[in-house]
Parts: sequence; C-alpha cells; structure tokens
Amino acid sequence: MEARPSSVIRLEDYRPPPFRIRETVLIIDLDFRETRITARHRLERTDSAQQPLVLDADADAMALGEIRVDGVAIPAAAYRVEADKLTIHHPPAATTFDLAIENSIRPECNTALSGLYRSGDMLCTQCEAEGFRRITPAIDRPDNLAVYTVTLRAERKTLPRLLCNGNLIEQGECEDGGGGGRHYAVWHDPFPKPTYLFAVVAGDLACREARFVTCSGRDVTLRFFAELRDIDKCAHAMASLQRAMAWDERVYGREYDLDLFNVVAVSDFNMGAMENKSLNIFNTQAVLADPALATDGDFEHVEAVIGHEYFHNWSGNRVTCRDWFQLSLKEGFTVFREQQFSADMGSAAVKRIADAALMRNHQFREDAGPLAHPVRPNSYIEINNFYTTTVYEKGAEVIRMLHTLLGAEMFRRGSDLYFARHDGQAVTTDDFVAAMEDSSGMDLTEFKNWYSQAGTPVVDVETAHDAARSTYTITLNQHCPPTPGQPRKKPFVIPVRAALFDRQGKRLPINGNDGDGGDGEDRLLVLSDLRQSFTFNGVESEPVASLLRGFSAPVELRQSLSEDELALLLAHDDDPYNRWEAGQRLFLRYILAAIQSDAEPDAEAVTAAFESVLDQADADPALQAEILTLPSETYIGEHLSPIAPIDPAAVWRARQGLKRHLAVSLRAKLLQHYQRLDLANDGSINAAQIAARSLRNTCLDYLAAVDDAETHILAARLLAEAKCMTDSVAALVALANSSKADRQTLLDDFYRRWQNEPLVVDKWLRIQASVPRAETLARVKSLTRHAAFDPTNPNKVYSLILGFSHANPSCFHAADGAGYRFAARWVAKLDSANPQVAARLASAFTHWRKYAPTLKAQMRAELREIADLPNLSRDVAEIVGKSLASSDAGETA
Repeated sequence: MEARPSSVIRLEDYRPPPFRIRETVLIIDLDFRETRITARHRLERTDSAQQPLVLDADADAMALGEIRVDGVAIPAAAYRVEADKLTIHHPPAATTFDLAIENSIRPECNTALSGLYRSGDMLCTQCEAEGFRRITPAIDRPDNLAVYTVTLRAERKTLPRLLCNGNLIEQGECEDGGGGGRHYAVWHDPFPKPTYLFAVVAGDLACREARFVTCSGRDVTLRFFAELRDIDKCAHAMASLQRAMAWDERVYGREYDLDLFNVVAVSDFNMGAMENKSLNIFNTQAVLADPALATDGDFEHVEAVIGHEYFHNWSGNRVTCRDWFQLSLKEGFTVFREQQFSADMGSAAVKRIADAALMRNHQFREDAGPLAHPVRPNSYIEINNFYTTTVYEKGAEVIRMLHTLLGAEMFRRGSDLYFARHDGQAVTTDDFVAAMEDSSGMDLTEFKNWYSQAGTPVVDVETAHDAARSTYTITLNQHCPPTPGQPRKKPFVIPVRAALFDRQGKRLPINGNDGDGGDGEDRLLVLSDLRQSFTFNGVESEPVASLLRGFSAPVELRQSLSEDELALLLAHDDDPYNRWEAGQRLFLRYILAAIQSDAEPDAEAVTAAFESVLDQADADPALQAEILTLPSETYIGEHLSPIAPIDPAAVWRARQGLKRHLAVSLRAKLLQHYQRLDLANDGSINAAQIAARSLRNTCLDYLAAVDDAETHILAARLLAEAKCMTDSVAALVALANSSKADRQTLLDDFYRRWQNEPLVVDKWLRIQASVPRAETLARVKSLTRHAAFDPTNPNKVYSLILGFSHANPSCFHAADGAGYRFAARWVAKLDSANPQVAARLASAFTHWRKYAPTLKAQMRAELREIADLPNLSRDVAEIVGKSLASSDAGETA
C-alpha cells in the first residue's frame, strides 16, 4: 500500500469529475465491532475519454470485499487499492453502468470520530468534510449529488432506533436468516445530496416529538432523540427549531420540504452540530439546555446553533458548494442568517457586539498570522483545517456587507433568485454574487476581492472642518497588510456607516455633496479606492464623527479621537456598537500605556467613563455589561505586537490592574448594583432576567478582582443559593480566582454535586483551566488524571486542554515554557487518535513570532518537535508547517 499523500490541493486545479454517481442504494448491517456495507451505485460517465474510475476510500478504515460491475464480479487485478483511493482500471464504456461494493468497518475502533463511529451506546456518523470515504468507497466530493435509498439492519435489543436521511418508507423484523431479534428500516431521501450530508444514527434513544405546520400547510413531524436522562433537556431546542422554521419562512421565504425533521444529541462529536439533510446531529453541548444545568449563554447558544443547522436546509443542502474552496458559500451565508435570527429573538445590540468581538478577538488575529487565508481559500492540504473564523464569521460579514450595499429588499430578491436558479445544484461564491448582481443591477466585480484576498483592511481616518463654508470632510484611506502568498492587495469595497454628533452629544443632520441622509439616518460611505473623501454640508462647528457604525465592515478603523471625544460617544452615541467601541478604546488606551510605562497612568477619564455607564438607570443591563467589560488579553496583545513583542504576563498585570482600580474606586456602586440585581433575580429564562444577571455578574467579576474576604463570602453565598446554573458559574469563576483557603473545597463540592452531568463537568474543568495563577498548570495536569476527564471525548479536551492553552494566556505563556511543553505533549498524544482535535490544540502556537524572545524560542522549539513526530497527521502537519514557515522569511533558528 502506498503512503498517504500530503500534496497541496489548489482551487485552480478544480475539474468536474469524469464520472458521477446519480443513485446510491446502501444496505448497512450495523454493529459496534463490525459493520458490513453493501453499496450499489448508478454511475454516469460525464467525460467521453476512456479513463479509470477513481473512488475516494480510506483504506486503513475498511476491509474490502467483492466488487461487481453491472452485476459481474471483477478480479483483484481489475482494480487497485491505495491509501486514499480505489481505482477500477477499465470501467464500462457505456454512458451509465452499475457498481456494487461490499466492505466492512469497525466503528468502535474509530477514535477520529469521522465516518461511522461509536459514541457510548449508539452509532452515528460525521461525514463532513471527507468522512463518507471512511464508510465505503465513493465519489466523496460535494459536486456529486445522488439520491439515496438506505436499508439499516441491526439487533433490536442493542440498536432499537435506526435513523437516516429523508423519509422512513418501511420498517419491520428481519427475515434474512440473521437470527432472531434483528430489525430493519428503509429510508429514502428524494433530494439529491452530496456524500458529506449522508447520516446514520442507531441506538437506544428516547424521543421528544412536536409538530410544525408550514406556510403552505405541510404538517411536519419534529423529533429530538437523546439518552433517556437527557430527553427533557431538549424542550428549549424544540421551541427554538419551531421559531427558526417560522422565521425562515417570514424573512427568506424558505419552507421546509419533507414531512419529518430529526435531531440527535451525541456526546462524542468533533464539531458543534451537522446539518445532514433531515437528520441533524448535534454535540450535546449545542442542544441540551435546562435552567438547572445550562447558563443563559448556553440557552442562547443552543437557539443559535439550532437555527444555523436548520437554515442550512436551503443554504447548504438544497443549494450546496461545488468544492471545499467554496465552503463559505454555505457557512458564511448561514452564519449571517443565524445572526439575523438571533438578533430578532433577543437583543440585536448585544448580538452585534458579540459578533464584532468574535471577529476582533479571533478572526483579525487569524488574518494577522501564518494561517491567514481568504474567505475562499486558494489551496489547502487538509480541509478540516479550513473550518475557521475566516470562512464562517468573516464570510458572514461579507454577506452582511452585501446586505448593507443592496438594502434589505434587494438582498431578499437576490437570495430568492439564488435559491430558484441553483436549487439542487453545487455552485460557487461567484454564482451567489451573480444572483445579487442580476437582481439588483449593481456591479459587484470589485466587491469580490473580499472572497479572494486575505487580511484585515486598515482604514485610516482624516477629518477637516471648514468653518467658513460650514463643511466637514472625512477622508478614508485603506491598505491591507501582506499575508502569506499575497504581498499586495487590490482595494476592497468597504461600506462605512457614519453619523455626526455636536459637542453636546446631539445628533446632527448629515447632508452631503454626494447624497443626503435625513435627521436620524446613517450616511453610508462606500470606500472603493485607496483614498476617498466625503463632505458634509451645513456643519457650523466641528463635530465628532461616529464611523463604522454597527461594525459595518470587518476592518480595523484608525480614527484619532481624544479622551473627551471617546467619552462623548460612550455617553451619547445612539449606535450600541460604537458606544461599546468607544469604551473599548478608552480601556485599551489606558492598558497599553500601563504596559509601556513604569508609572501608573492617570485613570481619571477611564474611571469617570465607567461610572457614567454604570449610573445609566434606564439603560439595557445587558448592553451595560458589554460596555463595562474590558478588552480581552488576546485583543490587547494584538494591539501591543506592532509596538513591542507580546509579554502575556505584562498584559495580564496591566489589565488586572485596571480592573482592580475600577473595583476599588467604585466598590460601593458595584456592590449596590450587584445587590439590587440579585434581589430581582428569580432564575427564570427570559430577556429581562438574562440581561439583569449579565450586569450583576459583571459587577461580581469586578468586585472579585480585589480578592478580599467580603467578596469571597458574597460569591460563596451566591453559589449556595444559586437559582440557576448562570448563578452557579458566576460564583464558581469568582471563587476559582480567589486566594482564600476554602476555594478548592468549594470547587470539589461543586463537582460532587454535578459529577453525573457531563456538560456541567465541562464547565468545571474549563473554569479551573482558565485561572491565571502560578499553580494552575499543576492543577490542570492533575485533572487530566481525574475521573471527570476523558481524552477521547472532544468536549473534555476542549474544556481542559484548550481551556488552558487558548483561554489562559498568562499561564500558557509562562516564562519557564512549561505550558508549551504540556500543550505540545497533548498534541502528540492525540494526533494519532483524533487529528482534528490535535490540530485545534496545535493552533495555540501559530503566533509564536509575536512574542518576547525567550517565549518565541520556546514555542518554536515545541513546534519543531511536533513537526518531527513520526506519522504526523495532515491536520497537524499543515498547522505546524505553515507556522514554522513564517520564520523562513526573516528569522533563523
């Protein structure tokens, strides 16, 4: 058998397949130890040239049996098995022919959780991106769409539920001589789909059922499946699904197309959820929610993910991507739809701030590192590595910019045309943009640079007020830093929402020489050249410009504003995002000054601004909480790196110093707000209670920064009297960060209470991994040997190991390099078992070049050790290889 290839796959090399599978009939005899598959494919030759038939197949994952072409078994000499493919040398010359393949697989040995694998007492699949080839040989690529009929057979006692895509057309007891107690189910999916959307689940699962009547009167049965102990925790997800279905009909005109929609909760899952046609498979953390066990954030997360996977039924399933370079075609569009849905279901302001923070904390950092890639990548080695914030979240921002440029009505026309034109097809991002162009008449040629160019554009702002002419001119300059393989960039089309405020905080009319905006309306400035100027008329005195309102484009805005101007926007801007951004800039300015100076900077302006937000009696508490939250250590580090190497310990000290200063200076007010909001808390899940708890917990977080006995007692009381899991987690975070002697006793008591609830245990692990104390690494190491930790379960690894390496910068980047060694050892340990999880851990090292010299050398050394591991997976090899390659341009070992 030949070695597994690691060659680069390039977009420019895309060619349609010479053969297509149009119909697949599968008979699957399910068993934990050995599952047997018989696949019958109806193939169509699409290229007149006589060439071999090449099927994708993971040879290590299966044992091949008989192969038949048009009903005739072919000898071993007629085909060739390699590591990643099965080649039939001389397929029939006819336009269509039949191919049957028998093979077996061992699900319980499949630790990669790709293909068909065992999770507890159930069998389930994950076929995106290339898992189907681990089940049976096929044309495993998204541009091959086939109609499936699937017969599942198993022992009723061990696997009583047999689920697949589409409609259940027959079920009963087996009469095939397989022994008593075996049963079968036949499923037919009438909609052609690619292999990555194929799904099977089998197990002893409880069911929660409801109904939904579509806009045309179709009666749809909705079913959620989970372990019996978890089925009642699916109530919120069920209600979220019903809301998502109604919302998609109302906002996008998309109606569900089958009579049955199934969702299954699975404990062992590499991702959050999967949109398989009519059989969504969810990680338990993305579907189970109960007030006693789930936080307010969990409830919001479940609703968002339920919506996301349901919306894929059209934006991903009915219209899918031609190749994996087009991944954002389905993911970016669907994330945008999910964001709209979540904003409509809750606080639109808080949701937009959360989306922007995710971009700025994670995607901007990805754009500034060795793994930077366009929304539509040009190449990859392992497609699993491209399920990134760039493809998903930046892809969603690109769709949002189209929505902004076209307007809601024209965008809806474009999406209607896109779905109508390409229903049942596998298409590209160019096809999506073409539908928007054709429906609106707008030329979007230059806009498509957002798909082909990596990097975060920087927009520098110049302003000029002419008192004599009563004009105010804003000049915008754009540039985009070099990224791997793209040293020079064409201009981006950047929509910048703008408003003006006078020095008393009153909004000004925005009349301009190239378009008008009435009083109270934003002006849309469209920057499409490297430099453009926009003039406002009737501006008698110099205003303060509020730019990039609503985070109207995923760019870094550089606008020189004084502390007084930032304070004015913080107090008076009617755009929630820009109020939040003004606060973030004030905080960031102080923290960077504290890092770079031996003397403590003057905190008067920051303290006054913080207090003014806290004192706003009629404000939305959830928005107050967002505005009062300091920038993350990651965000601070990225703004420090152009000035000086990142010293994570110094970043933590400066940030914690400001938090402690604010807590001491405003202790009485913080305590007053905490007590008032705590008294009003009844633990229920509704918008008002969630918002109030958000602000209360922010106050507690500040008070805990002082680390005194009074706050410790306050947190311990909250934990003891918690009305919901949100209370418990807020208290546990404060206690975990406390230096008081009983902190570990309280943490251990919490575990004993909740040890039988895996999702709560995940929180317990992550909280401890995130504590920025010298002893944390030792604690994390001990927890890897704790009964609560299972290295084969991705949720546990993400909570503990990723929680330490990604969410605890000051400990991970400890001066002695122990954090690096710990994380690198886990990359090596998990790589052979689950490469996707190992690759996520390895990503902690990608920005090594930005750090202080000692830290940089230690991180590079760990990367090289990982790179030298024998039989390194493509997943990890690509991450490590690109990270190390960044040193070749300007550094030597």
